[in-house]
Amino acid sequence: MKNEILISTIIPMYNAEKFISKCLEHLIHQTYKNLEIIIVDDGSTDNSVLKCENYAKKDSRIKIIKQNNAGPAAASNAGLKIAKGEYVHFHDHDDFVNLDYFEKMAAAANLTGADILCGEVNQPEYNFPTFNAIEICTSMKDKILKTKANKFNPAWRYVYKKSFLNENNLIFNSKLFGAQDLFFTKTAVVLAETIATVPAAVYNVVNTETALGKSKELIKQRNNQKDIYNAENSLRDIFVKYNALEFMEMEDQPILIETLKIFNFPIIKKSIFKNKIRYYLFGINIGTKHIIKNE
Repeated sequence: MKNEILISTIIPMYNAEKFISKCLEHLIHQTYKNLEIIIVDDGSTDNSVLKCENYAKKDSRIKIIKQNNAGPAAASNAGLKIAKGEYVHFHDHDDFVNLDYFEKMAAAANLTGADILCGEVNQPEYNFPTFNAIEICTSMKDKILKTKANKFNPAWRYVYKKSFLNENNLIFNSKLFGAQDLFFTKTAVVLAETIATVPAAVYNVVNTETALGKSKELIKQRNNQKDIYNAENSLRDIFVKYNALEFMEMEDQPILIETLKIFNFPIIKKSIFKNKIRYYLFGINIGTKHIIKNE
């Protein structure tokens, strides 16, 4: 274990008693053992903490810290502050990773030393990328388009080198609620010198209504529009400075386009992607249908 990379996984938790056991079971029983599991309780009012404490009694890798309810960004930052790992991962409290997730991530870290490791995601309704091999991305185009960072922004997609985060003062914006991942991950992708793709390192999204930051109404209530505006402007400035704007604004390319024309004038267009279909009427997007395939 002396030569193994320590990886810290940080779990911001709020009222997760129905889901935290599955999350922790898949971490405790990882094939890769050199983990630090940091649970940051964000003022839960259910039995979440009690469940975690029972796990911590049996596994010394589990650390629990508590704070008054301040949101997922503040909870993630609190975990990052005490993390001792060479690499860190942020983990939603109601999701779970495959049992060999960190074994594959650690192997890629040892092989590449990349600032960011990008794994795969099991969430059928969205077209997350899959990878055929470990590939080191260094150009801005590859870092963004090969990982689809222009489209998918959850922090849990990646494992980050902690020294890279420290050197760039990268933390979550605690003024934002629900949108904090977008600004953190896109900035990280742009600033990283190297991003390595990691095939078959799978993060499974449960995507329940109780997941931190998923309630649109709550997001609307908790966010100050001025803070969002300032964050968006700062992010755009970073895109411009590092010549990333073109790639971050690039749209997904459809597999097939079907168009109904009348007198050679396009009336209805259907853009078919891998897992979704977009419908247009007179050039206006009128809806998107997600295709969920039964495995």
